[in-house]
Amino acid sequence: MKRNVWRTAIPVTIIAVVVVIAAVSAAMLLRDRGKGEEEYTTLQKTTEERAGIKDAAPNAEQVGRYDKFELLVHLSAVYSNPYDPAEVDLSATFQSPSGIDWPINGFYDGSDWLIRFSPSEIGDWSYSIQLKDSSGTFTHDGGKFAVTPSEHHGWIEVSKTNKRFLQYNDGTSFFGVGVAYPWGITETTLDDLVDSGANYITYWNGNYDHSGSGGGKEQLESVASGIGRYDAAKGRRVDELLDSFEKRNLIMNFVVWPHDSLADKINWPATWTQNAYSTLGEAKDFYANDAAWAYQEKLYRYMIARWGYSRSLGVWDLVVEMNGTDGWQLGDQAKANEWLTKIHAYFAANDPYRRPTSASMAGNKEDYWDHAYQTVDVSDRENYYDIGHEAFAEDIQKRWASYEKPLIIGETGNAADVNAYHNAIWVALANGLASSPVWWDITKVDDPMFEQMKVFSQFVRPIDFNEQREPVKAIAPSVEVALPSSIALIGQEGDPSAWSVPDWAPANRDAQGALFAAEVTGSGDDRVASVPMRFATGEFSQGYYDNSGGLSDWRGYDTFTFEVKADGTGVDGLLAKAVLHPSGSWTEADDAQSVKLKAGEWTTITVPLKDVPEHYWRDAAIPEEALDAIARWGVKVYAGQTPNEADPVTIRVRHPMLSTKQPLTVMKPDSRAWIMVGEKLSYGWQIAAEGSVGGHSITIPEWGSQAAKVEWIDPWTGEVLKKEKVQPDGSGSLPLTAPATDRSDIAFRLTVR
Repeated sequence: MKRNVWRTAIPVTIIAVVVVIAAVSAAMLLRDRGKGEEEYTTLQKTTEERAGIKDAAPNAEQVGRYDKFELLVHLSAVYSNPYDPAEVDLSATFQSPSGIDWPINGFYDGSDWLIRFSPSEIGDWSYSIQLKDSSGTFTHDGGKFAVTPSEHHGWIEVSKTNKRFLQYNDGTSFFGVGVAYPWGITETTLDDLVDSGANYITYWNGNYDHSGSGGGKEQLESVASGIGRYDAAKGRRVDELLDSFEKRNLIMNFVVWPHDSLADKINWPATWTQNAYSTLGEAKDFYANDAAWAYQEKLYRYMIARWGYSRSLGVWDLVVEMNGTDGWQLGDQAKANEWLTKIHAYFAANDPYRRPTSASMAGNKEDYWDHAYQTVDVSDRENYYDIGHEAFAEDIQKRWASYEKPLIIGETGNAADVNAYHNAIWVALANGLASSPVWWDITKVDDPMFEQMKVFSQFVRPIDFNEQREPVKAIAPSVEVALPSSIALIGQEGDPSAWSVPDWAPANRDAQGALFAAEVTGSGDDRVASVPMRFATGEFSQGYYDNSGGLSDWRGYDTFTFEVKADGTGVDGLLAKAVLHPSGSWTEADDAQSVKLKAGEWTTITVPLKDVPEHYWRDAAIPEEALDAIARWGVKVYAGQTPNEADPVTIRVRHPMLSTKQPLTVMKPDSRAWIMVGEKLSYGWQIAAEGSVGGHSITIPEWGSQAAKVEWIDPWTGEVLKKEKVQPDGSGSLPLTAPATDRSDIAFRLTVR
């Protein structure tokens, strides 16, 4: 029995001990649990602090209207990719004195978090700051700042009273006097441009800018920075440029996508391999690539956040020369057009300042991009096909009739030709362009051209372009003009800038890839235009150069001839043929019409203009009526097979000549004039067909019954030549007669009271 009692007592004792231990353990567990909850709460609080906003320091408590208000924001956390708004999204809301909320995104500049804003109202502003990340949303009570009056007019936008032109945000009208300065910008040259009256400058987000702070040689989003991250040096470069532009009241046309950045396999300048988007696929698929678009949205958000504040950032130039990209030439053009619609819509919806957008094709006659002209805010058509004033007038008139928006010519020229430049800027103004044609590029603008820019800018400065006007072509009497039996096409006194050496032809580059240049030697009719060419591709290769000087109306002539010669070793196997550009369209002779070049010997190329053999031209014949607008002519030199290595040869051209056996007499207006007619102020430009414009009469049709005061101005000097009052005739037309002058052209202003 004892044994049984003992066996029963032992478990009871054990149970009691277990109960005690359990009670103690439970107490300890409750204590530890409370401690754990306290530690968890502390950890959660620490995480919130780490993910929050420490503070925000403003650059000033008071800024001028349209000046930069900037917040330096210190965040508690460190992020793996601070450029990705999906990981960390910093923003602010600014409230104006009138109660309008302005949502503004912040950005990371490589070392600091910043929020930039340009206030448009005078008075007291307030703001708050928001931060979103994986931990949640945090709000920081910002503060207040005061905005005082300033001399600035704000950012550029489409005019609210005249959709054909641009204005500043405060309503002051804006007319651009432009030049392309896409890279290598210096403070000294900016000062020179300001002194010359320029106010509108094209700059590229490209790969060639080695000036300034030492950065800028990459695109903003490059292979070097990585996809989804942004090049710090490029960011600083644009920062400093906008600061420099603001100090000088200059406006930047900012090119988001230069064609080079989206070109790879086509025969154009190409930097696709430096573009971060090359890591996502081929250049031809860029416009249709959904993954690429997802990154693009973040890129465009960053551009707006970082630079959108600046009153000097004028236009988002979305893509320059779309047809110089793989996505257009090798990809789906419909997708490229869809992409343009999408990128325009993004900037329109997300730029709080609603700057205008633009986009362009290359400047050939056939490069007419209706989809872009309808889609973007500013219709930009480049012109490298014919820089004569008649061609500019024709283009502007065509687009004016089709698109009710500001029209510009975003690139043209590429020649240091003061006469062509002078005529281009004046005919553009008189036909309704919203800026002077933007001359490509700064290196092709010499001192005489800068002088003309200055005179022109002084003429346009007092004009209120918010006033509604319509373009009118004046009526002028016609005169008989006898054509000479032959005429030499020698261009502008042998100026090499009249000769163009395009970069698309492989033989036009040396072994290091540098483009050869034209040289003109000799005098008079014996001038010779020479260009080195290097035929060394291991396959077919071609070189080409052309001339845009001299006569463009070839009607009435039977033949065009010129002589060509090749000097150097490796000439064997080279062939040459003529290329004409009627209305800017490339038209080359058939290969069967080519001549074989012999080293050191001049060979004549004869081009029939009348009774042309059926298969003389390679693709399409040139009708005789198209001979009135031969914008350029050139020589193509090529070989079916070339070595991998070779020394350059020199191709020379001389004695270009038009000739006819039976000279004709043609009827031509003795002068031409174009006028922008408004209710208060009208302005125009007149140019004689030959000689001085003085004494030449024109008539402005449908003027009305009101008399006008006319101010005649020398467009070369700005001198007022004559002031007079003129009366309309019985039909309501206004007759004008240019005063005495030695100039071939004259500008005028008409005021009605």
